[in-house]
Amino acid sequence: MAAKLTRTYNPLPFSDLDPARFDDLCLNLVVRIQDWKQLNHFGRKGADGGVDIHAVQQLDKEEVIWFIQCKRYSSISKADFTAIIDEVAKNSPLPHKLLIIIACESTRAHYDHCQKYDSQKGVKEVEIWTRSTLEARLYKDHKDLLFVYFGMKLEQSTRDNAAKIRAGLAMERRFLKDFINQEGAANPKYYTIWAYEPFRKFMFSKVFVRSVDDTTYPEIDKENSAWFMTFLFNTYHNGVEFWIDGGIGTTILMDDEGNWEVLQNYRDSRKDSGKYKVFQAMRIGRIPYYNIIDYKVDGDEHNPYPHLFCRYAFNGSPYEKIYFRHLGIAKEKRFPHEFDEKKQTKLP
Repeated sequence: MAAKLTRTYNPLPFSDLDPARFDDLCLNLVVRIQDWKQLNHFGRKGADGGVDIHAVQQLDKEEVIWFIQCKRYSSISKADFTAIIDEVAKNSPLPHKLLIIIACESTRAHYDHCQKYDSQKGVKEVEIWTRSTLEARLYKDHKDLLFVYFGMKLEQSTRDNAAKIRAGLAMERRFLKDFINQEGAANPKYYTIWAYEPFRKFMFSKVFVRSVDDTTYPEIDKENSAWFMTFLFNTYHNGVEFWIDGGIGTTILMDDEGNWEVLQNYRDSRKDSGKYKVFQAMRIGRIPYYNIIDYKVDGDEHNPYPHLFCRYAFNGSPYEKIYFRHLGIAKEKRFPHEFDEKKQTKLP
Protein backbone atom coordinates (compact mmCIF):
# COMPACT_ATOMS: atom_id res chain seq x y z
CA MET A 1 0.00 0.00 0.00
CA ALA A 2 1.42 3.36 -1.01
CA ALA A 3 2.35 5.75 1.78
CA LYS A 4 0.09 8.77 2.22
CA LEU A 5 1.45 11.84 0.44
CA THR A 6 1.43 15.43 1.60
CA ARG A 7 -0.38 17.85 -0.67
CA THR A 8 2.88 19.36 -1.93
CA TYR A 9 4.71 16.01 -2.15
CA ASN A 10 7.42 17.38 0.09
CA PRO A 11 8.77 16.00 2.31
CA LEU A 12 8.23 12.42 1.22
CA PRO A 13 6.65 10.39 4.06
CA PHE A 14 9.32 7.70 4.47
CA SER A 15 8.17 7.02 8.04
CA ASP A 16 4.76 5.95 6.71
CA LEU A 17 6.37 3.03 4.90
CA ASP A 18 6.46 -0.36 6.59
CA PRO A 19 10.03 -1.04 7.84
CA ALA A 20 10.42 -3.94 5.39
CA ARG A 21 9.11 -1.74 2.59
CA PHE A 22 11.64 0.95 3.51
CA ASP A 23 14.34 -1.74 3.30
CA ASP A 24 13.12 -2.62 -0.19
CA LEU A 25 13.29 1.03 -1.25
CA CYS A 26 16.87 1.27 0.01
CA LEU A 27 17.77 -1.92 -1.86
CA ASN A 28 16.33 -0.52 -5.08
CA LEU A 29 18.45 2.61 -4.71
CA VAL A 30 21.63 0.71 -3.79
CA VAL A 31 21.20 -1.64 -6.77
CA ARG A 32 21.31 1.37 -9.08
CA ILE A 33 24.52 2.90 -7.69
CA GLN A 34 26.67 0.66 -9.86
CA ASP A 35 27.05 -2.82 -11.26
CA TRP A 36 27.85 -4.83 -8.14
CA LYS A 37 29.91 -7.97 -8.33
CA GLN A 38 27.78 -9.38 -5.53
CA LEU A 39 24.68 -8.13 -3.74
CA ASN A 40 22.79 -9.79 -0.86
CA HIS A 41 19.75 -8.50 0.98
CA PHE A 42 19.26 -9.80 4.54
CA GLY A 43 17.13 -7.04 6.08
CA ARG A 44 13.71 -8.59 5.47
CA LYS A 45 14.54 -11.79 7.38
CA GLY A 46 15.72 -10.09 10.58
CA ALA A 47 18.71 -11.17 12.73
CA ASP A 48 20.91 -9.59 10.09
CA GLY A 49 23.90 -8.96 12.35
CA GLY A 50 23.89 -5.26 11.56
CA VAL A 51 23.95 -5.87 7.80
CA ASP A 52 20.71 -5.26 5.88
CA ILE A 53 22.52 -5.30 2.54
CA HIS A 54 25.92 -6.85 1.82
CA ALA A 55 27.55 -5.71 -1.41
CA VAL A 56 30.86 -6.35 -3.15
CA GLN A 57 32.29 -3.75 -5.51
CA GLN A 58 34.98 -4.73 -8.00
CA LEU A 59 37.48 -1.87 -8.09
CA ASP A 60 40.30 -2.73 -10.50
CA LYS A 61 41.80 -5.88 -8.96
CA GLU A 62 40.47 -5.18 -5.48
CA GLU A 63 37.15 -6.22 -3.99
CA VAL A 64 35.58 -3.53 -1.80
CA ILE A 65 33.07 -4.82 0.73
CA TRP A 66 30.08 -2.63 1.64
CA PHE A 67 27.74 -3.11 4.59
CA ILE A 68 24.49 -1.16 4.31
CA GLN A 69 22.14 -0.54 7.23
CA CYS A 70 18.60 0.79 6.60
CA LYS A 71 16.88 2.51 9.53
CA ARG A 72 13.37 3.89 9.20
CA TYR A 73 13.82 6.16 12.23
CA SER A 74 11.75 9.31 12.69
CA SER A 75 14.73 10.81 14.57
CA ILE A 76 18.24 9.65 15.36
CA SER A 77 20.80 10.32 18.07
CA LYS A 78 24.53 9.91 18.56
CA ALA A 79 23.79 6.83 20.69
CA ASP A 80 21.79 5.31 17.82
CA PHE A 81 24.71 5.73 15.43
CA THR A 82 27.05 4.22 18.02
CA ALA A 83 24.78 1.19 18.38
CA ILE A 84 24.64 0.71 14.61
CA ILE A 85 28.44 0.77 14.32
CA ASP A 86 28.87 -1.52 17.33
CA GLU A 87 26.58 -4.09 15.70
CA VAL A 88 28.50 -3.88 12.43
CA ALA A 89 31.81 -4.26 14.27
CA LYS A 90 30.76 -7.73 15.50
CA ASN A 91 31.17 -9.06 11.95
CA SER A 92 34.30 -10.62 10.51
CA PRO A 93 35.69 -9.63 8.16
CA LEU A 94 34.80 -5.96 8.60
CA PRO A 95 33.62 -3.98 5.59
CA HIS A 96 35.72 -1.41 3.80
CA LYS A 97 32.72 0.91 3.73
CA LEU A 98 29.59 1.32 5.85
CA LEU A 99 26.56 3.04 4.33
CA ILE A 100 23.83 4.05 6.80
CA ILE A 101 20.48 4.99 5.22
CA ILE A 102 18.00 6.76 7.52
CA ALA A 103 14.46 8.11 7.03
CA CYS A 104 15.14 11.28 9.05
CA GLU A 105 17.66 14.11 9.10
CA SER A 106 21.03 14.06 10.84
CA THR A 107 23.65 16.63 11.87
CA ARG A 108 27.27 17.38 11.09
CA ALA A 109 28.14 16.38 14.66
CA HIS A 110 26.60 12.95 14.03
CA TYR A 111 28.61 12.56 10.84
CA ASP A 112 31.87 13.56 12.54
CA HIS A 113 31.15 11.11 15.35
CA CYS A 114 30.51 8.28 12.89
CA GLN A 115 33.73 9.01 11.00
CA LYS A 116 35.78 8.90 14.19
CA TYR A 117 34.02 5.96 15.83
CA ASP A 118 33.96 3.92 12.62
CA SER A 119 37.71 4.32 12.28
CA GLN A 120 38.22 3.20 15.86
CA LYS A 121 36.24 0.06 15.11
CA GLY A 122 38.31 -0.74 12.03
CA VAL A 123 35.96 0.41 9.25
CA LYS A 124 37.76 2.61 6.75
CA GLU A 125 34.85 4.73 5.47
CA VAL A 126 31.30 5.63 6.48
CA GLU A 127 28.61 7.39 4.46
CA ILE A 128 25.17 8.55 5.62
CA TRP A 129 22.12 9.00 3.41
CA THR A 130 19.49 11.12 5.19
CA ARG A 131 15.86 11.82 4.32
CA SER A 132 16.85 14.77 2.14
CA THR A 133 19.51 12.67 0.38
CA LEU A 134 16.92 10.00 -0.41
CA GLU A 135 14.49 12.62 -1.72
CA ALA A 136 17.12 14.21 -3.93
CA ARG A 137 18.08 10.85 -5.45
CA LEU A 138 14.47 9.87 -6.05
CA TYR A 139 13.43 13.15 -7.64
CA LYS A 140 16.57 13.45 -9.77
CA ASP A 141 17.27 9.96 -11.05
CA HIS A 142 14.61 7.50 -9.88
CA LYS A 143 11.18 8.97 -10.51
CA ASP A 144 9.79 5.51 -11.22
CA LEU A 145 10.39 4.58 -7.57
CA LEU A 146 8.29 7.57 -6.47
CA PHE A 147 5.33 5.83 -8.04
CA VAL A 148 6.24 2.33 -6.83
CA TYR A 149 6.61 3.34 -3.17
CA PHE A 150 4.49 6.49 -2.86
CA GLY A 151 1.97 6.28 -5.71
CA MET A 152 3.29 9.57 -7.03
CA LYS A 153 3.14 10.46 -10.72
CA LEU A 154 5.22 13.55 -11.42
CA GLU A 155 3.71 14.06 -14.87
CA GLN A 156 0.25 14.35 -13.33
CA SER A 157 1.67 16.63 -10.66
CA THR A 158 3.15 18.86 -13.35
CA ARG A 159 -0.20 19.08 -15.14
CA ASP A 160 -1.94 19.88 -11.86
CA ASN A 161 0.60 22.59 -11.08
CA ALA A 162 0.17 24.12 -14.53
CA ALA A 163 -3.61 24.23 -14.07
CA LYS A 164 -3.15 25.77 -10.63
CA ILE A 165 -0.89 28.50 -12.05
CA ARG A 166 -3.34 29.32 -14.84
CA ALA A 167 -6.26 29.49 -12.40
CA GLY A 168 -4.26 31.68 -10.01
CA LEU A 169 -3.23 34.16 -12.69
CA ALA A 170 -6.79 34.41 -14.02
CA MET A 171 -8.18 35.06 -10.54
CA GLU A 172 -5.45 37.63 -9.83
CA ARG A 173 -6.41 39.64 -12.93
CA ARG A 174 -10.10 39.56 -12.02
CA PHE A 175 -9.56 40.32 -8.35
CA LEU A 176 -7.26 43.32 -8.88
CA LYS A 177 -9.72 44.80 -11.38
CA ASP A 178 -12.80 44.39 -9.18
CA PHE A 179 -11.39 45.01 -5.69
CA ILE A 180 -8.64 47.63 -6.07
CA ASN A 181 -9.44 51.35 -6.24
CA GLN A 182 -8.35 51.91 -9.85
CA GLU A 183 -8.60 55.72 -9.62
CA GLY A 184 -6.33 55.71 -6.57
CA ALA A 185 -3.92 53.28 -8.20
CA ALA A 186 -3.41 55.80 -11.00
CA ASN A 187 -2.70 58.67 -8.57
CA PRO A 188 0.84 58.80 -7.05
CA LYS A 189 -0.37 60.76 -4.01
CA TYR A 190 -1.99 57.61 -2.67
CA TYR A 191 1.16 55.50 -2.92
CA THR A 192 2.63 56.66 0.39
CA ILE A 193 -0.63 56.20 2.28
CA TRP A 194 -1.07 52.71 0.84
CA ALA A 195 2.49 51.81 1.85
CA TYR A 196 1.64 52.49 5.51
CA GLU A 197 -1.99 51.35 5.37
CA PRO A 198 -2.31 48.94 2.41
CA PHE A 199 -5.92 48.05 3.24
CA ARG A 200 -6.95 51.49 1.94
CA LYS A 201 -6.28 50.39 -1.64
CA PHE A 202 -9.39 48.22 -1.64
CA MET A 203 -12.88 49.24 -2.71
CA PHE A 204 -14.29 47.25 0.22
CA SER A 205 -13.21 46.90 3.81
CA LYS A 206 -14.75 43.62 4.87
CA VAL A 207 -15.56 40.44 2.98
CA PHE A 208 -17.08 37.06 3.71
CA VAL A 209 -14.95 33.99 3.11
CA ARG A 210 -16.96 30.85 2.36
CA SER A 211 -15.90 27.26 1.77
CA VAL A 212 -16.81 25.81 -1.60
CA ASP A 213 -17.95 22.72 0.32
CA ASP A 214 -20.18 24.58 2.79
CA THR A 215 -23.91 23.85 2.86
CA THR A 216 -24.72 25.62 6.15
CA TYR A 217 -24.71 29.27 5.05
CA PRO A 218 -26.32 31.51 6.33
CA GLU A 219 -26.67 29.44 9.51
CA ILE A 220 -23.86 29.97 12.03
CA ASP A 221 -21.94 27.15 13.67
CA LYS A 222 -19.85 28.89 16.32
CA GLU A 223 -17.61 25.86 16.86
CA ASN A 224 -16.84 24.99 13.26
CA SER A 225 -18.15 27.55 10.81
CA ALA A 226 -17.22 27.07 7.16
CA TRP A 227 -17.86 30.76 6.47
CA PHE A 228 -16.83 33.93 8.31
CA MET A 229 -16.37 37.67 7.99
CA THR A 230 -12.90 39.19 7.81
CA PHE A 231 -11.10 42.30 6.53
CA LEU A 232 -9.01 42.84 3.42
CA PHE A 233 -5.45 43.91 4.23
CA ASN A 234 -3.16 43.61 1.19
CA THR A 235 -2.15 41.53 -1.78
CA TYR A 236 1.04 39.49 -1.97
CA HIS A 237 2.87 37.60 -4.71
CA ASN A 238 0.62 34.55 -4.46
CA GLY A 239 -2.75 35.89 -3.37
CA VAL A 240 -4.68 38.07 -0.92
CA GLU A 241 -3.93 38.95 2.71
CA PHE A 242 -6.69 39.35 5.29
CA TRP A 243 -6.64 41.11 8.65
CA ILE A 244 -8.18 38.30 10.66
CA ASP A 245 -8.89 40.20 13.85
CA GLY A 246 -9.47 43.64 12.35
CA GLY A 247 -11.33 45.97 14.70
CA ILE A 248 -10.16 43.97 17.72
CA GLY A 249 -6.42 43.72 17.23
CA THR A 250 -3.79 41.61 18.93
CA THR A 251 -1.50 42.64 21.77
CA ILE A 252 2.15 41.54 21.62
CA LEU A 253 4.82 41.76 24.30
CA MET A 254 8.48 42.06 23.26
CA ASP A 255 11.68 41.99 25.30
CA ASP A 256 14.84 43.98 24.60
CA GLU A 257 16.26 41.21 22.40
CA GLY A 258 13.26 41.17 20.09
CA ASN A 259 11.70 37.98 21.46
CA TRP A 260 7.93 38.28 21.49
CA GLU A 261 4.72 36.65 22.66
CA VAL A 262 1.07 37.08 21.66
CA LEU A 263 -1.05 37.88 24.71
CA GLN A 264 -3.93 35.46 25.14
CA ASN A 265 -5.44 37.44 28.02
CA TYR A 266 -5.77 41.20 27.68
CA ARG A 267 -5.67 41.52 31.48
CA ASP A 268 -2.24 39.85 31.60
CA SER A 269 -0.32 41.77 34.30
CA ARG A 270 2.93 41.64 32.31
CA LYS A 271 1.44 44.22 29.95
CA ASP A 272 1.71 46.94 32.61
CA SER A 273 4.87 45.72 34.33
CA GLY A 274 7.23 47.96 32.35
CA LYS A 275 9.42 44.94 31.64
CA TYR A 276 8.29 44.56 28.03
CA LYS A 277 7.43 46.73 25.06
CA VAL A 278 3.75 46.50 24.17
CA PHE A 279 2.57 46.53 20.55
CA GLN A 280 -0.81 46.53 18.92
CA ALA A 281 -0.45 44.03 16.12
CA MET A 282 -2.40 42.54 13.25
CA ARG A 283 -2.91 38.82 12.71
CA ILE A 284 -2.70 38.32 8.95
CA GLY A 285 -3.92 35.32 6.96
CA ARG A 286 -2.95 34.55 3.37
CA ILE A 287 -5.24 32.90 0.79
CA PRO A 288 -3.63 32.00 -2.56
CA TYR A 289 -5.37 33.20 -5.71
CA TYR A 290 -5.63 29.63 -7.02
CA ASN A 291 -7.76 28.68 -4.00
CA ILE A 292 -10.24 31.50 -4.59
CA ILE A 293 -12.65 29.72 -6.92
CA ASP A 294 -15.04 32.61 -7.49
CA TYR A 295 -16.68 35.59 -5.79
CA LYS A 296 -19.81 37.72 -5.66
CA VAL A 297 -18.90 41.40 -5.35
CA ASP A 298 -22.34 42.51 -4.15
CA GLY A 299 -22.90 39.70 -1.66
CA ASP A 300 -26.51 38.72 -0.94
CA GLU A 301 -29.56 39.67 1.12
CA HIS A 302 -27.96 38.30 4.30
CA ASN A 303 -24.55 39.94 4.00
CA PRO A 304 -24.28 42.68 1.35
CA TYR A 305 -20.48 42.57 1.13
CA PRO A 306 -18.25 40.64 -1.24
CA HIS A 307 -18.29 36.86 -0.80
CA LEU A 308 -15.17 34.86 -1.70
CA PHE A 309 -15.69 31.15 -2.35
CA CYS A 310 -12.49 29.33 -1.42
CA ARG A 311 -10.98 25.90 -1.04
CA TYR A 312 -10.22 25.17 2.60
CA ALA A 313 -7.11 23.27 1.53
CA PHE A 314 -4.85 23.78 4.55
CA ASN A 315 -6.02 21.45 7.32
CA GLY A 316 -9.57 22.72 7.01
CA SER A 317 -8.54 26.38 6.70
CA PRO A 318 -8.36 28.67 3.65
CA TYR A 319 -5.12 30.27 4.92
CA GLU A 320 -1.82 28.93 3.66
CA LYS A 321 -0.05 31.06 6.29
CA ILE A 322 -0.95 33.14 9.35
CA TYR A 323 1.56 35.62 10.75
CA PHE A 324 1.74 38.93 12.67
CA ARG A 325 2.53 42.53 11.66
CA HIS A 326 2.91 45.81 13.49
CA LEU A 327 -0.11 48.06 13.10
CA GLY A 328 0.83 50.55 10.37
CA ILE A 329 -0.26 54.20 10.72
CA ALA A 330 0.23 56.67 7.87
CA LYS A 331 0.06 59.83 10.05
CA GLU A 332 2.90 58.52 12.21
CA LYS A 333 4.81 57.22 9.15
CA ARG A 334 4.87 53.81 10.77
CA PHE A 335 5.11 50.85 8.41
CA PRO A 336 3.32 47.57 9.18
CA HIS A 337 6.56 45.63 9.66
CA GLU A 338 6.36 41.88 10.08
CA PHE A 339 7.28 40.30 13.41
CA ASP A 340 10.18 37.86 13.16
CA GLU A 341 8.59 34.39 13.37
CA LYS A 342 11.85 32.88 14.60
CA LYS A 343 11.66 35.01 17.74
CA GLN A 344 8.13 34.12 18.79
CA THR A 345 8.32 32.47 22.18
CA LYS A 346 6.81 32.29 25.67
CA LEU A 347 8.14 35.17 27.75
CA PRO A 348 8.64 34.85 31.55
